[in-house]
Amino acid sequence: MSLRRTVEINIVGIVQGCGFRPFLFNLARSLELKGFILNRGNAGVRLQLQGDANLIDQCIEEIKIKKPDISYIESISLKDVKGAPTYEHLEIRPSEQGRGISLTLPPDIAICNDCIEDMKNEALNKYYNYPFIACAVCGPRFTTVKELPYDRERTTMIKFPFCKEADPRSCIEEYNDFDNRRFHAQTFACSVCGPTYTLYNKAKKPIAENKIDQILDETTKQILDGKIVAIKGIGGVHLVCLAQNDDTIISLRERKGKRKNKPFALMVPNIRTIEEEFHISNKERELLGSFRRPIVLLERKLNYIDSKISQYIAPGLSNVGIMLPYSGIHYLLFDRVGNIPLVYTSGNKSSIPMSLDNEKIFTQLEDLADMFLLHNRPIFQRADDSVLRIHETKVKLIRRSRGYVPEYISLPFEVSLPAALAVGPELAVTGAVLRKNRIFPTQHIGNVTHLETYNFLNDAIFHMKNLLQIKDEEIRFITCDAHPAFITTRYAKELAQKFNVPLFPIQHHYAHALGLMAENKIQPEEEIIAITTDGVGYAEGKRINTIWGGEILRCSYSSYEKLDSLEAQPMIGGDRCTKYPARMLASILLKKLGVEEARTFFQQLNIHRDLEYKKEELNAIIALWEDANGIFPHKNIPFTSSTGRLFDAVSYLLGACSIKTYRGEPAMKLEALASRGHPENVPLDLEEHYLRDSSTMILDIIDLLNDKRIKREDIASKFQIEIAKMFAKVAISEAKFKSIPYIGLTGGVAFNYSFSTTIKNEVEKAGFVFLENNLIPPGDAGISIGQLIGGIFQFGK
Repeated sequence: MSLRRTVEINIVGIVQGCGFRPFLFNLARSLELKGFILNRGNAGVRLQLQGDANLIDQCIEEIKIKKPDISYIESISLKDVKGAPTYEHLEIRPSEQGRGISLTLPPDIAICNDCIEDMKNEALNKYYNYPFIACAVCGPRFTTVKELPYDRERTTMIKFPFCKEADPRSCIEEYNDFDNRRFHAQTFACSVCGPTYTLYNKAKKPIAENKIDQILDETTKQILDGKIVAIKGIGGVHLVCLAQNDDTIISLRERKGKRKNKPFALMVPNIRTIEEEFHISNKERELLGSFRRPIVLLERKLNYIDSKISQYIAPGLSNVGIMLPYSGIHYLLFDRVGNIPLVYTSGNKSSIPMSLDNEKIFTQLEDLADMFLLHNRPIFQRADDSVLRIHETKVKLIRRSRGYVPEYISLPFEVSLPAALAVGPELAVTGAVLRKNRIFPTQHIGNVTHLETYNFLNDAIFHMKNLLQIKDEEIRFITCDAHPAFITTRYAKELAQKFNVPLFPIQHHYAHALGLMAENKIQPEEEIIAITTDGVGYAEGKRINTIWGGEILRCSYSSYEKLDSLEAQPMIGGDRCTKYPARMLASILLKKLGVEEARTFFQQLNIHRDLEYKKEELNAIIALWEDANGIFPHKNIPFTSSTGRLFDAVSYLLGACSIKTYRGEPAMKLEALASRGHPENVPLDLEEHYLRDSSTMILDIIDLLNDKRIKREDIASKFQIEIAKMFAKVAISEAKFKSIPYIGLTGGVAFNYSFSTTIKNEVEKAGFVFLENNLIPPGDAGISIGQLIGGIFQFGK
C-alpha cells in the first residue's frame, strides 16, 4: 500500500494573473490530492497537499513541465507537514498579503486564440463581438492592478461585479467552475456585466453606444473615410487612421505639430498583409506573434512598388514599426476594415504622457482626433507599446513597456540591501526599483522635460515600490545621472532628503556599461572593455564643458577608467548643433582647418543654406570660434566625443538629413541611406586613422563626394562599417594589453545594425567574448538599471 503524505509546497516566480492557481487546482484534482492552494502576494503561491506520496511527487514534476506558458517559476520548495488535519476536499483559499522579494504579477497579455474564437462565436451571446473578453491566461494585468495580491477587488475591474445571469452561463458560474478556463480569472467580464465602449464626436456627444455592432460600423466608416479616431485600449489611447492615405497622414502630422517626420507605428491584421513588402526573420515573426505583441522594426524590401503604406509613415527610413492586434477591439475593427494596415500611434501631444481619464482625453486630443472611441474601464497605470528591433537573433529594446513591465532583471550576484530607487537620465527615461538582487524597471516614461512627465515618473516609481511592498525605511539609497542640471537629478536629491539616505550620481556611460555587465552575468571580480556610443553624456573629470558619447572604458562593478575616445569636437552653439547638423559639421571644419580654409569648404558645401538664419548664423559661428582664440576647453564652446554627433555630421554631408525634428533622426536616416549602399565600391580605410582623428575622416568623405563615380549610399555604408572597425580595433588592443576577455557594446548607437554587427564580428574574430544587450535597452531607457548597480557597489552590497 502506498504511503500517504502531507506536504507544503511554496512556489516563487510569476505565478499570479497567468492562470497558475487554476492550473495547480486542476492538476492536483486530477491526481486526487486534497488540501488547499493559497495566493500569498509577493511571497508566491503555497500549496498544502495530502494524498499518495508518489502522486505528490508526480504533481511537483508536472508543475515544472506543464505550467502556463506565461508563468515563470523561480523556485519550488517542499517540506513535510506533521500533524496536519485530514482534508476532505481541495480548495482555493482567499489570498493573503504575503511579502517577498519578488513581484509575482505578469505584464499585460495579448488576447489568446481561445478568446478570439469565443468572441466570434454567435452561439456565445454574452461574448459575441465583446471587445473586453479575457480569461485566466490573457488580458490586462499590470495596467489594471492597484495592489497585490492579485484578486479582482484590487484591480480596476472591481467596478464591474460578475453577472449572475447571462446566456449561456453567468460570469460568476464560470469563475467558480474548475473545468472552465475562466476559473478564478480576475479581469474577465462579458457584455452583461463588463466595461463598454462609446463612440463620441468632437463635441463629446455620443453618436453610438451600447450596441457594439453599431459602434464598430460607424468607427470603421470614419476610418475608411480618412478620419483620425482616438481609441482607448489596455494601457492608454491610440490615434488610428488609414496607413495608405497620404492626405490623412499629412493631416495627422500637422495636428501633432512637432511630429513633422517622426515615424508612425502600424498595426496589421496578420503578417500576410505585409510579408511581401518587408523582410521578416523567424525571430521577428516569433516576437510579433508573442503574448507581448511589441512593435517590431521591420526592414523594407528594396524596389517594392505596390505598397499599402504611405510614404509619409516613416519618411527617409528603411524600416517601419509593425505590430499585430493584441486586444478584442483590434480584431473586431480589422474584421470590418479589412486586410489593410492602420496607423496606431500614441494618443498624446508631443512630450506629454497619454491621458487616461476620458474627460482629460477629450481635452488633450480635441485638436488631434475627429472621433473618440472610449471605454469606461479605468486604467490604473499607462503603458505605451514596447518597441524593438532584431540584430540577428538578439533583441534590441528601444522602448520597454507594455508586455514587459513589471518583469524584473536578475543580478548575477547576491545583494543584501532591501531596496533602493533610481530615477534614470532625462530623455527616454525609465525609473527602477531595487529589491535585493532584482531590479524592476518602470514602464516607458519619456522625456522628463515637462511637469506632466515628471509626475508620471514619480507615480510609476512609487507604484512599483508599492507593488513590491517596500517600506520607506527599507530604502538604502537613491541614484541618478551625474549631470547636475538634469531635472531627474533634482528629483533624486528630493527623494534622498525625503528618505534620509545617500544619493549616488552615476556617470551616464558607466551606467550603460554596468547594465550590460549584469545582463551578461559578469561576476564582481571580473572586468570588461566597454564601447559606449551615444549622443550625449555628462563627462567626469577636470575638463569643463565636455560631453562624452564615444568612449572605450575599462569597467568593473566598483570603478571604471576611460581608455580612449573619439576625437573631441567643438559644438559651437551647444545644443543647436544637435538640431542643425550643418552647425556640427561647421564646428568640426573650423577646428581642423582654421577659419580661412574652412570658409572655402563652407562655400563649396553651401552650409549656410541649412542654417536657420543662413549666412548671418554662419558668420556668428565663425565669430564665436574666433573669440575663443584657440583657448580650449572654453566656457562658451562645449566639446564632445559623441558618436551620435559624428553620425549627424556625416548624415548631413551625404544629404540624408539637414535638420533634426526628432531624437536620432540624422543617424537613422544615415542608416537608411547606407542600407542601399555597396561599401566595397568605396576606397576608404579608416582603420589607418587614429580613433582620435575623426576630423580627417570628415575631410576624406568630402573628397569622396567630389568623385562623381561614387554614390552617397555607398559612402554611408562604408562609413558605418569602418568607424565600427575603428572602435573594435582599439577595444581589442586594450583588451589584449590588459588580458580582459570581454568586450561589449552599448549606448544608443548600438541600435545601428551595421555598426553593431561589424563590431561583434571583429571582436569574435579576434577571439574575445562579445557582450551585447538583449534584455536591457542599450539606449537611455536602460540607464536606470545601471544606476542602481553602480549605487549597490558604492553603498556596499
